[in-house]
Amino acid sequence: MVLSACSAGFVPVDNGNESRPDGGKTESIGTEFVEKETSKPEYQPLSEEERRTIVDTLEAFDPDHLYVDMDPEQAASCGGELRDAYDFIGRETDAGAGYVLGFRNSDEDPLNGLSIYSLDDVIEADRWNEDKNIFERVYTFENIHEMHYTESKDILFLIPDEMEESEELRKAFEYSLCDGDEGVRYLKSVKERGVKMSPPENGGYLVVRRFVNAEVLEEYIPLTEDQEKEIIASEEIVDPEIYGIDGITYMASPEIYELENPDPDEITVPALRLAKEKCEFQTVRAEDMKEITSAELEIIQWHGEPEKYADVSAGDLEETGISETLNDPAFLKRMEEILAEASLGESEKCPYNGILTLTKADGTKATVRLASDGCDSMVYGSYSFYQADGGEVAEIWDMFPELKKEIMQ
Repeated sequence: MVLSACSAGFVPVDNGNESRPDGGKTESIGTEFVEKETSKPEYQPLSEEERRTIVDTLEAFDPDHLYVDMDPEQAASCGGELRDAYDFIGRETDAGAGYVLGFRNSDEDPLNGLSIYSLDDVIEADRWNEDKNIFERVYTFENIHEMHYTESKDILFLIPDEMEESEELRKAFEYSLCDGDEGVRYLKSVKERGVKMSPPENGGYLVVRRFVNAEVLEEYIPLTEDQEKEIIASEEIVDPEIYGIDGITYMASPEIYELENPDPDEITVPALRLAKEKCEFQTVRAEDMKEITSAELEIIQWHGEPEKYADVSAGDLEETGISETLNDPAFLKRMEEILAEASLGESEKCPYNGILTLTKADGTKATVRLASDGCDSMVYGSYSFYQADGGEVAEIWDMFPELKKEIMQ
């Protein structure tokens, strides 16, 4: 059973005070909180044209499968006891993949304030009974084994029993309907760069892991036959410290694997070049830490649960950043020494939310990610992990006193 929620789609955003689920607002007056009721905007169900646009948008990210409309009754049955509160569009392939989208069809919001989770392989929407200290079932979703939904639960994404999920299509749902303008921009970038968000079903591919802001993003580069041959034929093996262990992995097609049996962790220059071209992969080494003329440090601040570690998928957290720039030659020289003398390390469960952008004398830039919790692990470039001596990362933070205040708060 898989359940997930994401930020609201097709819901107006108020840039003023924090919104409540019931449409009211919370205003802060001194140390007291006062509830101020505001008129709740009238809910506007999506038109049939808008719903079909969403379907077309999602399926554009899964061109390997041909989807056709599912039997309407089968699609509606996935809504269980809420089948009348939503309009359902089901789509399926002859290969056994399929999904159902549910669109809330009226101002009545039956899932408002309810928690959705799986119990004994049945997905339920439950209400917390404070008197009894238990969750009580309100609705049951039948005939499904996976459920995703916008935060406002106005759009549901369901996987019927006995059907497989297209991971690419599900991620397109999350980015396009849950992550606002940033998610839409990312999907556009995926299309333009010709990469995928999940492993291709056929052919060889590269797996590229890289930090974006303070989160790890994993992408997949489908390879043509000629690209695979070039990767295999190259005798220029890249030192793993340049791209980081697991930063780039080569997964050969069955044909190449049978003939050559290549090592997936042996990355050649053509593979690294593709990672740089398609995924903006950056390589930075300790010996590159010289002639630094300025350094800008930005803190990524999370809002919500502090799940800010290297295994957090992109888009899971709302984040904002503040920055400070350092130009003092003495401090920059000491920073060079710390970064140049760091040793190779491994990925740690550290919050790499300090993004240090270094500008060198020749105008080039290099990125180093620092942990804000006292961890001495650092990330050079996109995915190379280095370890500083005890206390040296804290020394770099001390060079940015305004940002350090944010850590101490």
